[in-house]
Amino acid sequence: MVGDRINEREILKLAAAANGTLPQSILIPPGDDMALVQLPSSQVLVAVDQVVAGRHFTAETPLDLVARKAIARNVSDVAAMAAIPVATLASVTLPHSLGAQGARELLESVRKYAAQFGCPLIGGDTSVHHDPQGPLTLSVTILASPRADGIVVTRHGAKIGDRLIVSGPLGGSFAEDGLGHHLTFTPRVAEAQGLADTLANELHAMIDISDGLGLDTARIIDASAAHSGFAMQARLSGGHIPCNRGHVLRHALSDGEDHELLAAIDGRAVVPAGWTDIGTIIERQVGDARSVLVEIADELEDATNLGWLH
Repeated sequence: MVGDRINEREILKLAAAANGTLPQSILIPPGDDMALVQLPSSQVLVAVDQVVAGRHFTAETPLDLVARKAIARNVSDVAAMAAIPVATLASVTLPHSLGAQGARELLESVRKYAAQFGCPLIGGDTSVHHDPQGPLTLSVTILASPRADGIVVTRHGAKIGDRLIVSGPLGGSFAEDGLGHHLTFTPRVAEAQGLADTLANELHAMIDISDGLGLDTARIIDASAAHSGFAMQARLSGGHIPCNRGHVLRHALSDGEDHELLAAIDGRAVVPAGWTDIGTIIERQVGDARSVLVEIADELEDATNLGWLH
């Protein structure tokens, strides 16, 4: 690198310098036009997500936590499908002002968290904004493998009579200073695997709660209704929804960025330890357009659109 200028060639050399630490399943590591990965299955799950300064994190957020969030939110999508993380690719557009040291720090953090979450970094791309005001944008693509038993949990498999369960407390993921749980959460991969191990085909649908319990419950209901042809509605019990300390039900329903899991399971199944039963799926009455209702003090409140839209 020349002075403190960001040099793409040097960044790529840094990426390739860690090739010796990659698992044997990475047959062609960073340094070529494409990576080659030995997959444990003939099928592969793929997802992409990004974080943008000013939208998903504040300008004061440490680069290490920016990298962590970018990787972890993708791994959370893998958890929602009860899949196994395999590898990641990262594409970043750097602010003009970041400098070479900042670029190095970001790359090292992306690589560190990708390895930590079991999806090693195998490639990517980098560029620099010409506009001095251009924000840091980090996009991560993740590859995952289905379970050995072939179970892939979608958001469209819920049925009337199912129970809705969550993996942990919700609400208040963004602290007033911009830090908080949205930067430090642990993707629920182990919990998803345990749920699938325990329930097998009684696990009907699942989603990670990224935009708020209201919106994400509606996504399961609407996708499942469209897939099955049956009109459905979620009835949630406000008193049973777990909230993080210091936060109320409204936060749990609408704050978003919790990255806990919401699952629809067979109504006769036993709720596994560590999960909380928060409601049921019923048949939606003709003329009722609401997908999610929450019972609060003997009243039913529409929560269909409660959440955070990016």
